[in-house]
Amino acid sequence: MAIEHIIVATCLALLGVAHSILGESGIIKPLLAAEWTIETPRWATERILRFAWHLTSITWLAIAAAVIGADLLIALGLMSLVSAAIIFVMLRGHLAWPIFLLAGLAAFRDTGALSDSTLAATSTATVAVLAAAGLLHVYWALGGRWQLDKVMPTSGEEAVNGNRHDHSCSDFRPGPLLTMVVAFLLFAFAALVAMTAAGTGPDAVRWLTGIGVATLALRAIGDARVAGFTKTVRHTEFARADDAVFTPLVVFLALGASGALLL
Repeated sequence: MAIEHIIVATCLALLGVAHSILGESGIIKPLLAAEWTIETPRWATERILRFAWHLTSITWLAIAAAVIGADLLIALGLMSLVSAAIIFVMLRGHLAWPIFLLAGLAAFRDTGALSDSTLAATSTATVAVLAAAGLLHVYWALGGRWQLDKVMPTSGEEAVNGNRHDHSCSDFRPGPLLTMVVAFLLFAFAALVAMTAAGTGPDAVRWLTGIGVATLALRAIGDARVAGFTKTVRHTEFARADDAVFTPLVVFLALGASGALLL
């Protein structure tokens, strides 16, 4: 290995470590302790500033690893997956983490690090989750109430005695028939993913699975109002559950179904 490569990698690694340690103590913490306002919710802005700062350091470390001989796609894949994990933990409602996750998985797949057995396992898990979601919708269609209040989006809040409260009712409440239709679609998509992973059925099965993946991706992106990464209403109980559970779950289901397409 050329001495120049070692110098480049060492400098980048040192810069990455120093950037995170000194930046956290000298810039990030004092900034977050200061008084300032911004239209974006401050709690979200603070998390964005923090992870954006440290992701720069991770990038330099990945470049340093590639300079001294690590496989470029492996280095970039690890960088992407670590970045995705950090953002997922800190701010699940941010669109960057699924993009980083997809980039990391694609890099690993290209190098062979993401094996067919792993894709098969994720596809099987996806089928199981889809089937469970279908059963839950059947339960709701038959009159069950468990967790129902958290899955109904609302578009605003009302003032009661001078305080702000979430609306207790959603803008749209599907009836038992529509809920059962959703359950059927979830069961059907589970079957499509299973058939695609197994390589059985006509070519239309793969096309329908691809349409399902696209539908899930659109759901994750959202409607720029009450659901998904682009939602603007973020103070309701549904919005909090959507950031914490629903949208991340949709992303993982889309990736799991995509894994079936790659088998």
